[in-house]
Amino acid sequence: MSLHRIQISAVAVGLFTLLLASAVAQPIPDDAVVRRTETAKASPVEPAANWTFEGCWTQFSAGPCRDVFRDQQGNYWICRECGSTGNPGPGKCN
Repeated sequence: MSLHRIQISAVAVGLFTLLLASAVAQPIPDDAVVRRTETAKASPVEPAANWTFEGCWTQFSAGPCRDVFRDQQGNYWICRECGSTGNPGPGKCN
């Protein structure tokens, strides 16, 4: 294999790696949060005053639906199964 082919292969691998890394590291858009109010169960405990319920979210179509809250700094928190979070907080949410 010639030096020229090795250089072209190295550049191709580098560009492919950058392309793959940029596709994987995309942020989750706001519209990815699925709002399913008809399937969410009513929680007997009101959420914290500084956290806002945003809806339910699931990572996979066959996976469990999780409550999504937003805190006062605008950070999103994925909590327990839809309707079962109760009073959200750092101990119950990621």
